[in-house]
Amino acid sequence: MKIKKELTRGLGAVSAFMLVAVNLGAPVADSYEGRINTVLGINTTKIVSDDTKEEDTAYYKSDYGTDIYDTDKLQELEDDCADEAVLEQEEGSVLLKNDNNALPLSEGSSITLFGQNSIESAQKSESAGGFGAAAPVSGPFYSYHSTSGSTQELVTYLSAMQSAYHVNETMVKAYQNSGYTRLKDAQNPEIGEAPKELYTEDLKNSWKNEYNDAAVVMLTRQGSEDCDLVLEDSEGISQLALHKDERDLLEMLKEEKANGTFKKIILLVNSNWAMELGELDDYDVDACLWIGSPGAVGFTGVVNVLKGDVSPSGKLVDTYAKNSLSAPAVTYAQAKNTPQWENLDEVLEFCSDTDKYVSNYLIYSEGIYVGYKYYETRYEDTVLGSGNATGAAGSSTNAAWDYNNEIAYPFGYGLSYTSFTQQVDGVEYHEETDSYTVKVTVTNEGDKAGKSVVQVYAQTPYGDYEKENAVEKSAIQVAGFEKTGMLEPGASETVEVDVEKYLLASYDYTNAKGYILSEGDYYLAIGDDAHDALNNILAAKGAQGMTDVLGSPAEGDADKAYTWKEEKLDTETYRQSRYSDETVTNQFDDADLNNLETDTVDYLSRSDWEGTYPVTQVSVTATEDMMKTLDGELYEQPEDSPSVDDFTQGKDAGLSFVSMKDVEFDDEETWNTFLDQLTAEEMCSILPDQNGSSMIESVNMPATYRGDDMDCLEQVKFKATEKSGIVWPSTVVMTSTWNKDEMARRSALTANEAYFMGCTEIWSGGPNIHRTPFNGRASAYYSEDGNMGYIVGAIVGENVQKYGIILGLKHMVVNDQEANRESVATFTNEQALREQYLRAFEGAYTKGGALGTMTAFNRIGCTYCGSSAPLLTQVLRGEWGFKGHVTTDAVVAMDYKTHYTSNITAGVDYFCWDMAGFGASEESAASNLSKDKVLKAIEDGDGYMLEALRNATKHTVYAQSRSILINGLDSNAKVEHITPWWQTALKALNVVFILLTALFIGLYYLEAFVWSKKELGGKQS
Repeated sequence: MKIKKELTRGLGAVSAFMLVAVNLGAPVADSYEGRINTVLGINTTKIVSDDTKEEDTAYYKSDYGTDIYDTDKLQELEDDCADEAVLEQEEGSVLLKNDNNALPLSEGSSITLFGQNSIESAQKSESAGGFGAAAPVSGPFYSYHSTSGSTQELVTYLSAMQSAYHVNETMVKAYQNSGYTRLKDAQNPEIGEAPKELYTEDLKNSWKNEYNDAAVVMLTRQGSEDCDLVLEDSEGISQLALHKDERDLLEMLKEEKANGTFKKIILLVNSNWAMELGELDDYDVDACLWIGSPGAVGFTGVVNVLKGDVSPSGKLVDTYAKNSLSAPAVTYAQAKNTPQWENLDEVLEFCSDTDKYVSNYLIYSEGIYVGYKYYETRYEDTVLGSGNATGAAGSSTNAAWDYNNEIAYPFGYGLSYTSFTQQVDGVEYHEETDSYTVKVTVTNEGDKAGKSVVQVYAQTPYGDYEKENAVEKSAIQVAGFEKTGMLEPGASETVEVDVEKYLLASYDYTNAKGYILSEGDYYLAIGDDAHDALNNILAAKGAQGMTDVLGSPAEGDADKAYTWKEEKLDTETYRQSRYSDETVTNQFDDADLNNLETDTVDYLSRSDWEGTYPVTQVSVTATEDMMKTLDGELYEQPEDSPSVDDFTQGKDAGLSFVSMKDVEFDDEETWNTFLDQLTAEEMCSILPDQNGSSMIESVNMPATYRGDDMDCLEQVKFKATEKSGIVWPSTVVMTSTWNKDEMARRSALTANEAYFMGCTEIWSGGPNIHRTPFNGRASAYYSEDGNMGYIVGAIVGENVQKYGIILGLKHMVVNDQEANRESVATFTNEQALREQYLRAFEGAYTKGGALGTMTAFNRIGCTYCGSSAPLLTQVLRGEWGFKGHVTTDAVVAMDYKTHYTSNITAGVDYFCWDMAGFGASEESAASNLSKDKVLKAIEDGDGYMLEALRNATKHTVYAQSRSILINGLDSNAKVEHITPWWQTALKALNVVFILLTALFIGLYYLEAFVWSKKELGGKQS
């Protein structure tokens, strides 16, 4: 009897524990409902229509039909994605070096693969690691996305090479079993190359008599979200430099080549980060091919280039410096060089948010001089003998600054297996479009078919006015580009490149306080790269003393440069926005330290390179006003605020969500009538996002489904298969194609993938800048150049949005490193902001029509980007005419992002991952989210807050009514809620454990007090 009683009590305790766990866990799970549904691929709404009319309600169609559960069509789509990814890798790979025509390498050659990171270990294969946690990784860097969930099977580097070549399996096995891996870590990364001791005499014998047609070496670097590459690692050098074990490997191969064993050494650069490649000649490397990160199937394209099936036609979109630390931006960059406030204790005492979110700042003291705009501009001033350009400040040799000591490969550089000539046929200005057309004839003069990129660069005047008013000018800047089709030997093609004159304007933030067209001589020039184009401009100027990228004397070609003169300074042409009635003028004075009555900064100026180069950091003391801004509570109800009673809410007018699909944004009467139908609670319900937002049943607006990103749709899944989208080659590889058709094709295919996932919005990187080569998320961003971002973003935006997929570009703005990205105060001047960082976003909205925006984690000046009205209201909506909706980046209970009233009144429309944080807890389930705090302000009588909420709702409804969310809806359709199965299961478990607990309590009572007494009585009788 005792055993029965103990068993009953034990089972009752377990059941009671489970009952408590379910009751505590259910509200926590409910607070993460959207995220759980996304992971499980659950729809929470369904459309019911009783309309018997034959009406096509697939307002947006994919290229593969409208049935997103059609597995045959889905497979066709994914096969097309794979084909495009291979083509993109072929055209995006960049041939940096090819001495003695070492490439192509004939198919069937007998080769040995070198580089520990080229081969997955026998124990474990990891290719991704999207977040910053330290992790050992083996094998090439395919992508920062996992390839395991993709529809397409991973094509490994090894398998791709084995498909074309006889590969030394002894060396492969040695790497597989060596035990060496790289360590991806934001603090103490390890390159992971095997030491020279691995290469024993027995191992060397494996290539002594065979497998020696070529030694193919792979060098790998890897970063990710939350994981920048470091300025100084355990070897005391830049993570982008060649490390000891890599040098030892290359030295060994050089010796093996010298003794006649290997015929050639071929280097593959598996890195989206600009490695230091200036010493390849020292190791007798014959050929070098940059491949970025090829994604799931891109290594097929790499091998096609290696064996010569296609000629490489990619061009660099970053400058490859010999010393990765030589850029002026490095003075304030990454974890090592991100300072804290001089009066940090005072700041922490004053501010209420978590200490780490108010502690750090950055100064973009380099101004506009990022990447090639620094190196090439200083080069021109060196040639012309101006601006103290040859001073030692910023020199990698600590002697006079010399371009050829600094640069290995310039922006736009890339070789081919064939040769091309390019001739400028003419330049024409079109007043009606305010643009130039540069007509260029390209001829293939070589003996292999190939494609050629026509790169057009501009130079604008730098005269007395500019020097007196701190208007800086790059000596060269991207103005436009096009790529030829496949040209057979001897064939020609005439290409027309459009150049917006707007891109030649400069932002004068000190005097005109707007865009200006300077007085003086303007140039448009073509060139094989930025440096070559600049030499052509210098030739047109009659300059002497130029050098090419190898340091040899260069004459330039004046015939490749077109020039004209603007007779006077023009401050009016771009004074008014091209997209609205808004006046374009300074909005970010408080992002410039020189306006904040604290420590000042000298921005780098070409008027005096030596005197303004940022050699040391400025220690900044935060003033009281700066601390108030850092504290984040920026909203105060205006005195002239409308009353809550001034608005009508909850009054049905018969307008459904789908009926708004054709209503113009400026039709205030209709929009107000629609908004009057909604209650404040309904409008607040769509403020929090958990990879989507909830339905609004009263107007039949379904729930949404959102996720990351254009390199791989991974957070969202195909409805038919529950798999992720294809893992594309990196965004850097895409941009390196310099092929607008390929960019458009990839964007369209990704939108089609989103369509088959039912995904209404893609949050995607792209426009952030490679300000330094160390940005951990460089894989996802286009380039180091704002104009390049402008052009590419326009293409991507247009070709995603046209399929009814909202493109939410991120992270707006100056989110150019991962270290301290959470809330770092970022200071710069307005010229740099306008011409570089905002410019990279601008094209996607003004030209591409993108309807989504995601703000950055960091601050502009001291203001959190999600609370910046100048950014979100004045520039984005006012100047650029943006009509879509704006989200913050992930909130996840980080307190500096939860000043919701400040955010929504600044221009935020919803809050990404506003789910109280990662990790379930009773506290997180009870936390006030955006919808609670905004609603409370309205219930307390804040009419201005209600007005802001109505605006936010309009922006979201406008964007979503131009998306696939309207598919299936007609005038009679109803949207019904579907309870997710897991919620039903939790409720059922709750009932089950209540009954079980009651049963066991009852049994225990009976055993302890009833049956035991009867048993005892029976014994006594």
